[in-house]
Amino acid sequence: MVTSRYLDDPRLTDVMADVEMPPLLGEAWSGRLLPRPLFSSRERTRRAAADVADLFGLLTSLPDRLFGGDRRAFCAAVGADERRAALMTRLDGEPVLCGRADLHDDGERFRLLEFNVGSELGGVDISEVNRALLGTKVFAEFAEEHGLSTVDTPAVLARQFVQATQKEAPVVATVEGIGGIAPYEALHRSFQESMKRHGIELVFGELDQVRERNGRLYLHDRPIDLVLRYFSAHQVVRDPRNAEPAEAVMRAHEKGRVVLWTPLSSSMFSYKSCLPLLSDPDLRADLPPEANALIDRLLPWTRKLTPDLVDLVRDERERLILKPVAGLSGRGIRAGWDRTDAEWAETVAECAREDFIVQRRVAPVLEPVRDVESGAVSDWLAVWGLFVFPEEYGGVWCRTVPSGAASVVNLGTKGARVSSAFHY
Repeated sequence: MVTSRYLDDPRLTDVMADVEMPPLLGEAWSGRLLPRPLFSSRERTRRAAADVADLFGLLTSLPDRLFGGDRRAFCAAVGADERRAALMTRLDGEPVLCGRADLHDDGERFRLLEFNVGSELGGVDISEVNRALLGTKVFAEFAEEHGLSTVDTPAVLARQFVQATQKEAPVVATVEGIGGIAPYEALHRSFQESMKRHGIELVFGELDQVRERNGRLYLHDRPIDLVLRYFSAHQVVRDPRNAEPAEAVMRAHEKGRVVLWTPLSSSMFSYKSCLPLLSDPDLRADLPPEANALIDRLLPWTRKLTPDLVDLVRDERERLILKPVAGLSGRGIRAGWDRTDAEWAETVAECAREDFIVQRRVAPVLEPVRDVESGAVSDWLAVWGLFVFPEEYGGVWCRTVPSGAASVVNLGTKGARVSSAFHY
């Protein structure tokens, strides 16, 4: 109802064009914003975020439940090689709930597509769009009329950093792997701008720019209190130049000289092959009823693609999608409903020789969007990225593509747009 009323209000058709965005946010997302925000039920969205947090608890219990606490064995089971496993098990300690769950809204509830566990998250600045929208008279009136609310993701993160460091105004270093800043520098600058509003000095750079001096870590001559990790185990393994400075950061964390938020141990739970473990009937037989109910609510049928499943997967082409266990940004995903029977049979045979999972299709509700120039309304496919942090729901970053443009929603798709979201 809120969406239809938004579309029917002529004052709001091009409100995004009139919004005064923070300068660096405008540069980072120029030409990539959807013409309107998305809307979701506050109760349903927060319930989904609570379910994701509970699912994180189940995920992080898997090494104990299935492998007797042997995290190396768990890493091997999800497809990590020895070098990655060594990095991901380098530090002890409980995993930190920090991540973004990517979900489809099927009209009744949100269903999980994948869970990006760790601190290397895109879209953390997008809620700044909502703050800018509320600064316009016409949208502020609409928001008040419909009881809209929003979650300020940078504000949530600022609270997390203060709590993690026990400092009122910590210096936070966003650290990428070597060569990782250039492709995303505009986004880092936008994030830096938004964190400054909350009293957090954020500096960004690459692993080889971090220096150790007098028992402290420095980046660009600033002593840092918290390393916001944007480097991954994959980057460290791919480029050996990352290994020594990554070890220096982990060693400083161990000695209490800096907070590493989050350790590389989080990365083992981002492998898509974790989800089939949760869906496995043998595991579920040992889970309490409330845990099984959680899995049924949130997770579509998901299995590791094994030879005994090939016939079933081939026969149920229109209902299934194949995903590489360690793929990023939608790369390598194959949707059965996009292929002919012959093409799908060939695809299944090819993927069965590699590390893939198979997941039942979630048919999402489509989001109507009015084109600012033509006035025509068309349907868009959306993925809702829910941020979750310790004891706190962190807001939403939505990615969208025109319906029919692609089966997988990612920013590499032609015409893809991003959006913020309000809750009613």
